[in-house]
Amino acid sequence: MIDHRERLGRIAASLSMLLLVAVPSAQAVVVNRILATIDGQPLTLFELQRFTQSTPPMARTAEPQAMLDALLTSRLIELEIEKKGIVVSDAEIDNYINQIRQQNQITEEQLSQALAAQGLTREAYRVQIRQELERAQLINREIRGKVNVTPEEVERYYEAHREEYAKDPEVTISHIVLRVTEDAPPDEVERVEQRAQEIHAELDRGKDFAETARQYSEDPAAESGGSLGTFRVGTMLEALDEAARDLDVGEYSEPVRSSVGFHIVRLDARSAESHTPLDEVSDQIREKLYNEALEARYTRWLSEDLRQRHHVEMLE
Repeated sequence: MIDHRERLGRIAASLSMLLLVAVPSAQAVVVNRILATIDGQPLTLFELQRFTQSTPPMARTAEPQAMLDALLTSRLIELEIEKKGIVVSDAEIDNYINQIRQQNQITEEQLSQALAAQGLTREAYRVQIRQELERAQLINREIRGKVNVTPEEVERYYEAHREEYAKDPEVTISHIVLRVTEDAPPDEVERVEQRAQEIHAELDRGKDFAETARQYSEDPAAESGGSLGTFRVGTMLEALDEAARDLDVGEYSEPVRSSVGFHIVRLDARSAESHTPLDEVSDQIREKLYNEALEARYTRWLSEDLRQRHHVEMLE
């Protein structure tokens, strides 16, 4: 089960991929056009171009408006981080990087090589990690506490999706088996089958099944009177499944052949089709509903709440 804080961290990490912010240049630049303002502060065409170039190709789009929206969102998040006084320490960054190394089983040198292959210095990588952790903390504050799943919601989902929790019928069986390999010569197969028919005839004359299994069955289950236990229909050897399907409780089958040999199967019990109880799947359902609510709340926060807290004006 995924920890909620871990999930929020993943959301923040994916957000960072979409909203990588280029480090402002210390040099003066010519601003040729203002595209939007946030709380009176301009966003220029030059900044948009720089932001687009710094965005990984997988998160980049050819639509200028989409990239401008991403840039706006990135700046709004920066403002919220600053407003709430969120600060990530160097120790937190070190711990995060160490976790990444451990998870990927790589050394410091291998990490540096991997970063170099992506055109990143260690310093730039730490800046990126800091941004991810800041955003994760912000999202955790803004979203996690506002998402809740009640027991009533869990029960409603269970009742509406009962077919998802249907359990196959189960059968409890015993057997008597005489072993013969699949590639055995025909005369040996015939001899074993004939012996199985003779044992079946003894059962027809009233001999106790468990006693007969202990006497003749060539299987470890013979010691327990041939009892194999309880199985879901469809999970046993095909020959045993087919044999048990047509039996009433207490009946035994004609000898049937499998890859193991010849079996005489007795049906000891059969359960009706049922459903996994709610208390066994409630945690699973709650996690599913929580994740769905979390995604919806995150999307609303990203597209609506952030914009409502600041004055955003589009100039195109």
